[in-house]
Amino acid sequence: MHYDAALRVRELTQNIYDIGDEIADCIDHVSQAIADWDADLVEDCLLELEEIIAEGRAEVRPGLSELNGLRQAFVSGVRAGSMSGVTPSRTPRALGGTVSRGGDYPHPGRTLSFMHKKSGVSARSPRGGAPSSTTTDPSRARHSRGQDSSEASAGHAPATMASTASWRMWLREQAEHIRANLREVEDWVINQTQCALESQSVLLPQVYVKAEQRTIELVGQWSEVIARQPELAAGMRGEAPPEFLVERARVDEIVGRLQRRKRGTAV
Repeated sequence: MHYDAALRVRELTQNIYDIGDEIADCIDHVSQAIADWDADLVEDCLLELEEIIAEGRAEVRPGLSELNGLRQAFVSGVRAGSMSGVTPSRTPRALGGTVSRGGDYPHPGRTLSFMHKKSGVSARSPRGGAPSSTTTDPSRARHSRGQDSSEASAGHAPATMASTASWRMWLREQAEHIRANLREVEDWVINQTQCALESQSVLLPQVYVKAEQRTIELVGQWSEVIARQPELAAGMRGEAPPEFLVERARVDEIVGRLQRRKRGTAV
C-alpha cells in the first residue's frame, strides 16, 4: 500500500511542477510576441495565460491538499520521518542538492524546461540565494527597481524630431527592459512552485494570480511604449518570429500527417 502511495506522491509532485512550468512558458510566449512587435499575438498570449492560470489554480488546490496528506501519512506511518522537512536528497542536483541515499524518499524526476539556461538569460538563482526584486514578489518590482518602464521612457525618449534610427533604438531598449522583467516573473513562479512543494510555505493559487497581474502590467507598459511611435513599431513587426509558433507549426504538421495516414489506412 505504501508503494502505491509513494507513486501517487511522485505523480502529484510532477503535476504541480508541470503547472508551474506551463505558466512560465506562457509568460515566455508573451515575451517572444513582444520581441516580434506583434500586438495581436501579445493579446492572444495573454488570453492563453489567463486560461492556463485558471486551470492551474483549479488543479493545484486539490493536488497540494492530497500531496500534503500523503506526506503526513508517510511521516507518521511505516516510513516515519523519511519525508519530514526538506532534505538534500529532495533537492535537484542543478540547485545544489546531493545524490539521494537509499534510505531517503527520492525526489521525483522532472522535465522542467526552465531548469535549462536560456540563451541571453542568466542562470536561475539557486534556492537560498539572494532573490531578485521579482523573486520575492513581482507586484513589488516597480517599487524596488525604482521608476517603472513608462516613467523611465517619458524621461529618456528621443526628441520629437529625432531620427528614425534613434526611435528604433529607443523602442528596442524599452522592449528589452520589459522582457527582462517578464523573465523575472518566470523565475519567480518557478521559485515559488519549488518552495510550495518543498516547504509548504507558499500559496500557489495566489502566486499564479500575482504572476498574471504583473504580466498584464508589463504588457500595459509595452503598449504605452509603442503608442509613442505606433507606425514605426508596426513596421518592426516580424523582426523576431516567435520560436514557440514555429514549434507549434511543426507539431501540427506531424499530427496532420499522422491523421492523413490513419484516414488512408481506414479507406
